[in-house]
Amino acid sequence: MKLRNRNLDPERIADFECFRSGILELIVKNTPLTEILNEIVLGIETLNPSMICTVVLIENSKIRMGASPSLPKIFNEAIEGVSIGPETGSCGTAAYTGKRVIVEDIGTSPLWKNYKEIALSVGLASCWSEPIKSHTNETIGTFAIYHHEIASPNEFDIFIISETADLVSITIEKFNVSIKLTESERRFRDFFEKNSSVMLIIEPNSGEIINANQTAVQFYGYPHEILTKMKINEINMLPEEEIKQERMRALAEERSYFSFPHKLANGIIKQVEVYSTPIDTSNRHLLFSIIHDVTERKIAEEKVKSLLSEKEMILKEVHHRIKNNMTILYNLLDLQAGSQENEALRNSLKDATSRIKTMALLYDKLYLQMAFHELPLDAYLIPLTNEIISLFPYPVHINIEIGNFSLTAEQLQAIGIITNELLTNSLKYAGGNAKELEVQIKAWKENNEIHLLVKDNGKGFAHKDSNSDKFGFGLTLVMMLAKQLAGKLMFNGDAGAEFHIVFPIRTTHP
Repeated sequence: MKLRNRNLDPERIADFECFRSGILELIVKNTPLTEILNEIVLGIETLNPSMICTVVLIENSKIRMGASPSLPKIFNEAIEGVSIGPETGSCGTAAYTGKRVIVEDIGTSPLWKNYKEIALSVGLASCWSEPIKSHTNETIGTFAIYHHEIASPNEFDIFIISETADLVSITIEKFNVSIKLTESERRFRDFFEKNSSVMLIIEPNSGEIINANQTAVQFYGYPHEILTKMKINEINMLPEEEIKQERMRALAEERSYFSFPHKLANGIIKQVEVYSTPIDTSNRHLLFSIIHDVTERKIAEEKVKSLLSEKEMILKEVHHRIKNNMTILYNLLDLQAGSQENEALRNSLKDATSRIKTMALLYDKLYLQMAFHELPLDAYLIPLTNEIISLFPYPVHINIEIGNFSLTAEQLQAIGIITNELLTNSLKYAGGNAKELEVQIKAWKENNEIHLLVKDNGKGFAHKDSNSDKFGFGLTLVMMLAKQLAGKLMFNGDAGAEFHIVFPIRTTHP
């Protein structure tokens, strides 16, 4: 107690302690607020017969009588609903200032100028009022002691008024918490019982089903009284120890989502998704679980997986056949070229086989990486370059610089054929010189454009030879493909052959 160490009468302190214990017992038993407040007022009056006590509650800055069984009805009605303020009697002023107000003589106090007539008419001569504070230090009411004579409080009176105000604060706070808890429980009960989702409340250690809503009763097919006597292990088809481990994970909030097979009363097993979270109720830690039947979805997913697997097998077979057909076509043309005595015809067939091999290599790269929409340029162009060079007998020094970016399959096909034509052209016409043939292939991105440069150190070509009318089929094809890429082709033959193609970046659609 706040003043236990002061020189107070031990017997009176003991009486107050006994009274206080009785009030706390009523609070624990959830006795109605009005009943407890009346017991407090009457208890203090019993311990101190000269006192007339009251509890005033403050609502929206107005006085509401909480308990005043010994005050005249006419007086209670006069102050009911009065707004608190600096000159509204002892209680209104104490509530307004948040401080204790001691009025020894109501007849002369300026605080009572508007209410002294009604107070004096019913024999009230003095009033001491103590603000009642919440745990947030908000003034929620006052506890007041009246006397029929002019009186000032002694040390024990201050003890009584202060301790009683604290006791009333405990009572009101407990009542408010109980109201909020009751309302919260009501809302949860409505949410639980009327929800269209399957809901269970489970004891995590034993797995007992504490409660189930009506939707759960309908889903599992057990009557409510049977379902709430079962354990979740009787429904969940996983091993019991594994189920308990999952419950403990949910209780520790390590995981909240689970996928389980649940058995219904009719023996049918349903695939369910369970969202489980811990809740506290009646001093127990329980699990609140929401269950969704996903059986049909799982069946559909399996069908999709099966169809995708079948599609993948068909695609593999199609790709395999296309690759074989391209290989056969390449070999047939190569065989045909070898059997030709006419050199020009033989070279034309060789060029055709080279172009087919270029497309076959791109197709193989796309298929192997399952990248049907796009592919990194270096993954395609470097192997293609090495493949072309291997067909020529003399040494070639290749300098390849390819940026780290991807192109669409359509762009790659055009770039591959262009590179094949230009590199083959260099190997045919720039090779065989006294100096070692050097070829540079470079590709990079710049200002939303792709640049491709193919350059050799051969003898080049005269400017007049660059007339498009005099181009062979290969260079004509290069120009057509550059146009297909919406790009432009620039070339120079002064110091070796140099071809520079620029085209815009295009993205593929997934």
